[in-house]
Amino acid sequence: FYSHETEREWDFLAGAVRGLARDGYPVSVALVQDRKSVKDPARWRGFVDHVLSSVHGQVEYVEVAHAINRVKWGIWDFGEYRRMMEVIAGAVEKFPEVRFTGPACIDFDYPFVLAALNELPGSFRFSAMSHHLYTDRRGAPENRQGPFSALEKFAMAKAVAAFARFVENRFIVSEVNWPLKGTGEYSPVTSPYESPGTRSNDPSVTEDDYSDYMTRYLLIAAWSGMVDRVYWWRLAARGFGLVDDTDPLKWRERPAYAALKHLLGLLGSGTYLFRYPCENGIHILKFRVTGGREVCAAWSVCGK
Repeated sequence: FYSHETEREWDFLAGAVRGLARDGYPVSVALVQDRKSVKDPARWRGFVDHVLSSVHGQVEYVEVAHAINRVKWGIWDFGEYRRMMEVIAGAVEKFPEVRFTGPACIDFDYPFVLAALNELPGSFRFSAMSHHLYTDRRGAPENRQGPFSALEKFAMAKAVAAFARFVENRFIVSEVNWPLKGTGEYSPVTSPYESPGTRSNDPSVTEDDYSDYMTRYLLIAAWSGMVDRVYWWRLAARGFGLVDDTDPLKWRERPAYAALKHLLGLLGSGTYLFRYPCENGIHILKFRVTGGREVCAAWSVCGK
């Protein structure tokens, strides 16, 4: 739900949420700010009350705000964030069954996460720490920023959730994807415009690499034992989706769509058991799936 949109759009989305919940699908939603709602607490409160009045009792989680450590999303300092969270703390009294998550920072920026958690008002606590955790947007989830690949980043995030006093011990990756080559201003790393001249050091990836990286990210999250759930962002989008919606009359399933469908069909109801001891960039994970059958997922990052 976007605060810059209208009540008509919020009501349409709320109807979709209720329909999914009625059909037995678990649903979580996000409350996304804009600069006007950040500057005007009454506007933010009206948005929050309208959405929660429509979806409470129908959703598992409500993520509060979006990419709060990026000023382009409208929050410019911690005082503004605290005022927004005071509205949420007040909403807890009206909607006690709602489980809120946050602080919804983006990228590998955990000092900001800790600082934001310290701004939460009174006795308010998040029911889970949700985070938009991209690896480095420049390659495989096994790539490192200093000593931290995706695996170590999961572990650090879980440590924050375990020991920060304003959040319950639960870690959710609420957004992740890779930017796709050749998608221009639709790509998250070039939007909303492309600068003139030759581009260099572009982090975008091919559709096949996107599929491989997504699969490995999800498997590593399961292997880590640190991540409660991962939300892929998103199903249909020209620059980063599992489905290419360039032609509105003929959506195209990308390789990642088929890969995710296969992965969930094979392991979606399974239990991760262990990782075989391997070296030289080879990974073999064992899962127990429906019927007690054991299945291995294996990949190599060294060409072996």
